[in-house]
This record gives sequence, structure tokens and C-alpha cells, in this order.
Amino acid sequence: MKAVIGKEELMRRIGKLKGWMEREDVDACLFLAGSNMFYLSGTRNAGLLVIPLDGEPFLLVRYAFGDALAEQESPFEVEAVKPYYGLNKKQIKQANLLKRAKEILVDRKVEVKRLGVEKSRTSSLKEIRKVFRARRRSVPLLDAGSYVEEMRMIKSEKEVELIKRSAEISARALELVIEELKPGVTEKAIANKLEFLMRDLGASNLAFPSIVAFGENTFNAHHVPTDRKLSEGDLVLFDWGAKFAGYCSDTTRTFVYGKPNEEVIKRFEAVAKAQSNGLKSIRGGVPVQDPDIASRKVLKKYELIGEFVHSLGHGVGLDVHEKPRLIVGAKGKLRQGMVVTVEPGIYIKGWGGIRIEDTVVVRANRAEILTTMISKEIDFLKR
Repeated sequence: MKAVIGKEELMRRIGKLKGWMEREDVDACLFLAGSNMFYLSGTRNAGLLVIPLDGEPFLLVRYAFGDALAEQESPFEVEAVKPYYGLNKKQIKQANLLKRAKEILVDRKVEVKRLGVEKSRTSSLKEIRKVFRARRRSVPLLDAGSYVEEMRMIKSEKEVELIKRSAEISARALELVIEELKPGVTEKAIANKLEFLMRDLGASNLAFPSIVAFGENTFNAHHVPTDRKLSEGDLVLFDWGAKFAGYCSDTTRTFVYGKPNEEVIKRFEAVAKAQSNGLKSIRGGVPVQDPDIASRKVLKKYELIGEFVHSLGHGVGLDVHEKPRLIVGAKGKLRQGMVVTVEPGIYIKGWGGIRIEDTVVVRANRAEILTTMISKEIDFLKR
């Protein structure tokens, strides 16, 4: 499978990283399998991405554990490191990717005095220090991972296009699974069908395990689908998202299966207005906390501010939760090209919950909604 993001764009990203390396006097960077590796190389199927300050990046992978896939997905050089097990313990030769990376850097005459790593990957740091010791002293490790995560906050138009495609797949899957809603069907059955449909419609994976909740279970913000059966008059909450070409979307819709009563209508109105107020507050240059505050002001008027117990939203991209976090007290400003969620909700134990969520792009003067294909009406299932 050819990488969706081409070599030119990958090299632009690496060029920006190398600018940071020059400023911090870093000789090489190491990235383990994960979203940062994917962002810089086009693949998650290698074990290690090595980026020398001077020279071309390269990937190392354990033989037969992703090498063919990495070669298809990334334009960069891929070397497979093959282990050998023999017939007894003394003959075992492990595939040590870090040692091989150091050997290649030495061959290329790259002297590593300062090394960029992902400091959040704490389990790897001890081994990295051990392998890259120089003159019996540990090489200083600088946090390249955090810098790349900052880069990832601003999406290119190509990235926005992929997130929108993910949202379209998610929307179509919900349209189809809605037809399966009948009294007696379980949350588990609907969640399983929804996830099958997303994959069947072209999703490369799920953005996260789908949340399907009926009735009082809608109180649980991160509910895990159960055998709870659907009944007439239940609140129904879907929080779901596909992943397309590595990029996620995130949507939540809440509605009533049947006729909503006055209490539900009033509470739904509060959440809908809170989301609208939050969306209107989003544009480039606005303090990150402002949309959250705008939404909470609406819920305060409805005497529901105490039931909104999480942040208004978060960044979305290669991971479903990325920087920034939209919450009162957050520092910094929204920047054009950020992709974030706007998802106010209320949660009342014993009654249920209502959440409405969209994935949006921050533009100069507005929020461009990418998840526009599904109605937000509480009674859109009216029969």
C-alpha cells in the first residue's frame, strides 16, 4: 500500500524537525513505532525510525514482523534485523534494533553527542541510555517527541481531507446501523454492527472503541456497551469514529428512541445551545479556554453547569486525543489548522446523559465543522 502522505510532505516535516535539532544541537533522533513515527515516515510497521541531523532517515524493523509492510508504506530505506535462536540458549541472537541503529550511525560517521527521543516512552529510555553510552557516560536525551506532537497540532489541508473522509465513513455507518434499532436489541449488538460497518465502508481501523449507551447508561461518559436492551422512550447515545489512512474523527449524537418528554427536551436544548456557543467562539487567535467558558455560561443559565464534568474538547488527528485540550484554565491560543472536538455534555446519575460532539477545523474567523452529515435533533428518529 502506497503512503497517502507523499515523500515531499514527509521531508518537509522532517526538515522542520531538523531545524529544532540544529537549535538544540541534537545529532540524531529516534522514534519508536507509533503516531510520531507514522507522521514522519508514513508507516507504523517498523520498530525504529532514525533521523540523523546530517543524512537521510532510515527505518529498522524486526525481520518478518513488518518489514514488507514498512517497505510498501514508507519512501525511506528499511532494514530488517533478523534474530537467530539456534538449538540452545547460548546460540540466541536477538534482533536489537537500537544496537543496529548505533552501528549504522557509526558507519555513516555520525557521532551522537546529544540524542532526540520520545521521553513519554519511558520504558525505552533505560535501554537507549545503555546502548548510546559514550566514553562510559550517558548521552544527553532531549525530548523530540514533544516537539513533533506540537508540529502535529497544525494540520495540512491534506490531513483535513483525510479526517473529513473518516467522518463521512462514520456518518454512513451510523445511518445504516440506525435501521437496526428496535426494542430488545442490545448495546453490544449495535456497537458490533457499527464497528463492522465502518470497516466495511473503508475505515482502516477504529478511532477508538465505540460507545453505544441506552437509557440510564448514557450517564457514563466512557460507557462500555453491555447487554442492556433498548426500550421505547430511552435516551440513546452514540460516540464513535472511524480511522481513515491513519487519521481519526470523533462524533457524539444523543437522541430519544420514541417521544421525548419535556424534561429531556429542556436538557437537550441546554446542551445544544452550549455546543452552538462553543462553536461560535472558535477561530484563530482565541485563547484555548474561551470556547469551554462560552459553553459553560450557557449551562449555568440552565442550572446545569455542575453536570458538565469534562473538558469541552481535545485535538484530533493521528490519535483521537491530541493537543490542545479545550478547558477553562488552559494556556495558549487556538491556531489556524488545529482540528479539535466541541463536545459539551451533562451527566445525571440515575437519569442519564446528553452529549453532542463535532470534529472541527480552526479557521481564521470560524470553526469549520467536518462532522456535518448526521442530524443533531433529539427526535431525528421520529417514526
